[in-house]
Amino acid sequence: MKKRYILLAGIVAIVAGGYYIYSSLDRIVSQLVNKYGSEVTGTEVNLQGFHISPTEGKADIEKITIANPKNYKQPYLFDLNKIAVKVDMKSLTTDTIVIDSVDVVKPAITYEMLSLTQNNIKEIMDNINNYTKKSSSANEDAKASEKTAQQEDGSSKKVIIKRLTISEASLTAAVGGQDTTITLPTIEMKNIGQEQENQGTSIPQVIAKILDKVLSVAMDKVVTNNLNDLKNVANENLNNVVGGVKDRIKELGIFGSN
Repeated sequence: MKKRYILLAGIVAIVAGGYYIYSSLDRIVSQLVNKYGSEVTGTEVNLQGFHISPTEGKADIEKITIANPKNYKQPYLFDLNKIAVKVDMKSLTTDTIVIDSVDVVKPAITYEMLSLTQNNIKEIMDNINNYTKKSSSANEDAKASEKTAQQEDGSSKKVIIKRLTISEASLTAAVGGQDTTITLPTIEMKNIGQEQENQGTSIPQVIAKILDKVLSVAMDKVVTNNLNDLKNVANENLNNVVGGVKDRIKELGIFGSN
């Protein structure tokens, strides 16, 4: 009888533990992406609605937004609404979470210029590059404390993404008072994080690697499609300045009323 009760208690504990993990995933995933995404980009990252089916290992993310840096008119650099994820459920209880696939469909990217030398994509890429450099220099110190950093929120977890696909992404360039939209080529990345001897890569490093790839493709399209028409922007800025001077001269009446 005792053995039977012990067995039943063990089953109850396993079921309860599994329920806790799955019921907490929405909160945990949102917190991790929001926290580390914001650290990597230097702007606010917000994930909304992570829903997973434990029996199928399939998950859906309703929305992820990446805010623009300050002083930009458009609120977001990235706006993603359809994300399907396939997770290796067995890996959720290990140190390395294995994601079999991530499929992103029709994300919206906005390119905006503040000046001839300042635009939102470049700023975010610079932030990612600075984060990557700091992360690399602090990597050895992190390794020393990593073994004791097994926190309940999963922040010490490593990640491997076997395949990531981003399709039908739209890039809208807001330059010179006009918006031009083009479609980016399909982006596919494989085995993200497996370069670390199959032990996975930290969540911030995975986020940085993915965003750097996507933004590099976006910037290449900006250049090849001449969406950053610096000449037109410069002329418009110059005309605004000259026009302002002309209006001021008329107000003062320096050269008469005509």
